Amino acid sequence: MIKKLDLHYLNLSSLLYLLFPILNLWNPYILGRHDVLVVVTCLFVIVYTTLVVCHPLLSYGLMYTLLVLQYAGVIYFVYALNPMNALFLFYSAFAIPYVFKANVWSKEYVTFITTMVLCIIVSLIYYPDYYYTIALLIFFTVINLMMFANFKKIEQAHYQHEIEAKNKQLNFLIAEQERNRIGQDLHDTLGHVFAALSLKSELALKLIDTKPDRAKTEIQSLNDISKETLNQIRAIINDLKIPSFAEEVASVETLLKDANLEFHFEGVQFAYALNPAKQGLLAMVLREAMNNIIKHAYATTVHVALSETTDGLRLDIQDNGCGIRDKSPIHLQSIQARVEVLKGQLHIENNEGLHIQILIPRSVAL
Repeated sequence: MIKKLDLHYLNLSSLLYLLFPILNLWNPYILGRHDVLVVVTCLFVIVYTTLVVCHPLLSYGLMYTLLVLQYAGVIYFVYALNPMNALFLFYSAFAIPYVFKANVWSKEYVTFITTMVLCIIVSLIYYPDYYYTIALLIFFTVINLMMFANFKKIEQAHYQHEIEAKNKQLNFLIAEQERNRIGQDLHDTLGHVFAALSLKSELALKLIDTKPDRAKTEIQSLNDISKETLNQIRAIINDLKIPSFAEEVASVETLLKDANLEFHFEGVQFAYALNPAKQGLLAMVLREAMNNIIKHAYATTVHVALSETTDGLRLDIQDNGCGIRDKSPIHLQSIQARVEVLKGQLHIENNEGLHIQILIPRSVAL
């Protein structure tokens, strides 16, 4: 994969902090020699810009070296100019989690904390006005909160990726197992049937002139085998069809039990108001909702009720999990799509967990 410069506008906005030391080159009120400030500022601009823009092209060792040099420059600016130059550390709230892929136990974060402490010490020594120290403490608290929030996002994304990978692997294994089962069923059903048909047809051809009655018996046997095989093939095909709603309820009960979730269902008999195809759609809605609860809800109990109303059918799914903030997350879109096929309405609310209500009009439930 070809690596490119990071020219995203949000990333480039971090370069605006360079205005602080550059504009202060004309500030007559500095600590230390002005020529040293000019040299340090030029070097800092190069180091900081390289780290912000060129990090995808750099090795880890070089990136960490640039990070240390950046922190050294920040400490110098806090001394020579004023403590507000510590705002450069805001970039680290994103760089350490996302660029360095580091965590709270990493040497990058330890270096970051050390830099903050040194900035506070320099501020206390050279700027006795406690306004600066208080401001730094507030800024550093905000920066750390932002960094921990980013650590949490990365951790959650990692766990979500692991869950999706495991689900993908599980779905693959289930599909592979189903293919093997179907193949074995077809082999067991058709293998000996075709062999028998071939033998009996050859025998009938040989007997048709000399022993027509015997040939007729063999032909009748061919007919019986064909009918029996047709019934067996239909049985295999029926196994592939979408299960009824009642069958899906039994299936998800086992699924939730395996996931250590308590499951209660009421009113399964009302599903028979739907034709088999619509029962299948409602069954897929139930299955998708249960999968979402297992993956995202952190629940321990699930209550599902199917009831008949004056307008049609109503399916209520309630868990005692964490609920959701976004009322239209990606993992509910497939449920919404199937509800639309049923010409129904989907309502979602947080109520001591997540409550999903699906209304199916009577015109559909006939």
